[in-house]
Amino acid sequence: MWEKDNYHKELAKTLEFPEYYGENLDAFNDCLSDMIPKNKGFVLAFRNYDIFTKKHPDIAFHILDIIQINSWRFLIEGTVLLGIVQSNDGKLSFPPLGGMDADWNRDEWLNTNRGLRGL
Repeated sequence: MWEKDNYHKELAKTLEFPEYYGENLDAFNDCLSDMIPKNKGFVLAFRNYDIFTKKHPDIAFHILDIIQINSWRFLIEGTVLLGIVQSNDGKLSFPPLGGMDADWNRDEWLNTNRGLRGL
């Protein structure tokens, strides 16, 4: 479970950032930008992101925004960076990420398919 004081440590460990990682969002952007995937790319999957978002909405947005911006840059270089966010909150939404709206997958496009019946 991410909290404000541990999410940087978890990101750094999972993504194998260098020891000099500054544990702030600018450093996250820098280290993510500098990553050289071993294959054609990588996927970042976040489960229960709604829990972290409810506690720290600005940070949650900026993490996804940084991923989106870097995913466009990686594509230019022929590398795929894909961010997948799972939420238990059918109403979870973010402002445009990297200048684009975050969309629901096709199976959950309609509100009735997101478990929002009667809300």
